[in-house]
Amino acid sequence: MNARIDQKAAAAAPDAMAPERLVDAYIECWNATDEQQRRKAIARTWTDDARYVDPMTSARGHGELAELMRAVQVQLPGHRFMRRGSVDAHAGGIRFGWQLAHPHAGVYARGTDFAELADDGRLRCVTGFLDGTPGQPANVDEAPSSVDEAPSQSAAPSEGDPARWSVERFARFWAAPDLSRPSKELAPDIEGWWPGMTQPLRGVAEYTRPLRKLLERVPDFRLEVAEHASNGDVIFIRWIAHGTDGGEPLRFTGVDRIVQKNGQVVENRIFCDHPLVRSLVAA
Repeated sequence: MNARIDQKAAAAAPDAMAPERLVDAYIECWNATDEQQRRKAIARTWTDDARYVDPMTSARGHGELAELMRAVQVQLPGHRFMRRGSVDAHAGGIRFGWQLAHPHAGVYARGTDFAELADDGRLRCVTGFLDGTPGQPANVDEAPSSVDEAPSQSAAPSEGDPARWSVERFARFWAAPDLSRPSKELAPDIEGWWPGMTQPLRGVAEYTRPLRKLLERVPDFRLEVAEHASNGDVIFIRWIAHGTDGGEPLRFTGVDRIVQKNGQVVENRIFCDHPLVRSLVAA
């Protein structure tokens, strides 16, 4: 399809969609079987230089996105994507679940996607995670036995510098968290975004305050890295939390979207629906 169709469709896009409408439009892109309809849907929903990445593939720009979506339909004829559950949105990002199913063969795959929005409300970057193995019953609580077995879209930062942040150091910290020791892996002006926040926590002291509250309330709180994916300096880590709160066992999942520069974390956005996490920054 020529560029004029894409430009016309993009011009018709609203400045900003409600999160649910945007996700439904995203799903429509994957389900469109007509090439022209698919390209129009992509132009309405994605920026020109948008990027998609998951543990198996990646695409950048409208042309590559259209080809990726066409290839999925060729590989899995008759399957359709559907939104699963509600949409979580804050601080310019959204999180949502999806499933891919055939009307007669059942669910083939489930996953969770995280999207960054452009100023015009369209998708700028989407990072996808699979909840389980495609073609097998999905279980979001499955986790590798060690971080070395966790799948990664790209290599983590180098381990050569003992002060340099990496996914492996993240995993080691949360295997035995200790905030009594200062960490050079956190930038002095780090920003932390927790679910429901409209303003970030700034600086190391403020950033670690909810973490201290968490460990005081749940001394045996631990995180396991389930999987991680990188997009330049941005790293997405899907984790599984466990511990004991009020005598009751805890087990829930979430995602950290971490921005690192020169080996230090400069921003972390936490996506998690569990009431315990939300209570840590409640007024």
